[in-house]
Amino acid sequence: MNAWWAGLAPRERIILAGGAVLLFILVLWLLIWEPLAQKREQLRTDISALSADLSWMQQVATQVKRQAAQQDRPGNGAAAGGSVLTLVEVSASAAGIRETMERVQPEGQGARLWFSETSFDRLVLWLAELEQRHGLQVSQLAVDAGAAPGQVSARVKVEPRS
Repeated sequence: MNAWWAGLAPRERIILAGGAVLLFILVLWLLIWEPLAQKREQLRTDISALSADLSWMQQVATQVKRQAAQQDRPGNGAAAGGSVLTLVEVSASAAGIRETMERVQPEGQGARLWFSETSFDRLVLWLAELEQRHGLQVSQLAVDAGAAPGQVSARVKVEPRS
């Protein structure tokens, strides 16, 4: 290798050395700098999304505490007044189906919910949790098959147990 290098003209050595430096810089850029920059941007996006979630959770926390206090009082239904909406939204977020909830509409003492392209298994588990842990009952349920296997669109009405 040294003999080959020594056999090159000075101009050729300069060109090859410059090319090697450019190649080294390009490799550093593509293998180190660019992935780090992309990861940093992804982390910034994640932080802003998590900050928005935290802000929403802080706003809802007082409503959840109020609803929990209402459940502890004797003589109160499982979900009194407007707390059904809060309970539905908070528990749907915890179950991982909040993002597929298209609409929530109060109806009487309960709420009517519309889901689009949600996991059937998660929906059923969430509805069971509403009934078992939160004292709500499903009074109406309409489910349509979705585009992908295991995905459904659903319309649900939940109400406090009488």
